[in-house]
Amino acid sequence: MSAAVMDDIELRVATAEDSKRMMEFLHEHYYQEEPLTIGCEPKQPDAADESFLLSNIPHGTCLLALQGDRIMGAVVAGPKDKEEAQLLDEEAAQHAGTKWGRIVGFLALVEREANVFERYGVDKAVHAHALGVDTTMRGRALGARLITALAARGKELGYPLLTLDCTSVYSSRLSRRLGCDLINSKLYSDYKDVSGVQLICPPAPHDRVETYALLL
Repeated sequence: MSAAVMDDIELRVATAEDSKRMMEFLHEHYYQEEPLTIGCEPKQPDAADESFLLSNIPHGTCLLALQGDRIMGAVVAGPKDKEEAQLLDEEAAQHAGTKWGRIVGFLALVEREANVFERYGVDKAVHAHALGVDTTMRGRALGARLITALAARGKELGYPLLTLDCTSVYSSRLSRRLGCDLINSKLYSDYKDVSGVQLICPPAPHDRVETYALLL
């Protein structure tokens, strides 16, 4: 994908060399506000969570927004197929009893309910896992630029569908503004352990995960 310059911001594909500083950026501008992360203890992400995000870089589907050499925004995305819900179940079982295990278990339920492959008649999709924007850049539509660029990148790579599990009301609003289809809504309060205790409890106003999709 050729670099695109919007005002003083350059969008480009993240590479392996960007891994360390992209993760540092996400710690400051994504994880501290991400409802799944702050909705259960400890507030910090598990190492397995970080490792999963970084594992998407080799697919060429993670994008950075740069102002000079400084990262101002990032979207982490990767491929998925019809086996995604099963893979998430297996990941949750592998990390049972951990924060990452709880999160992935919930995302497996979300994936199964959304059922995007049957809904759209496709066999693969590019899925946005994380979106972070520097607080000083908010109000400049940088999140929208990143998702729009991700859609273009996904189409370029041959993906017929872009999907997003929006864990906050703000990412849900963004997806609606970009014309994505709302295909599923899952309340955090519906995700409980065997004793009936809610497993993920984000602060208001975040009360659900909404799944959106966009045909490319």
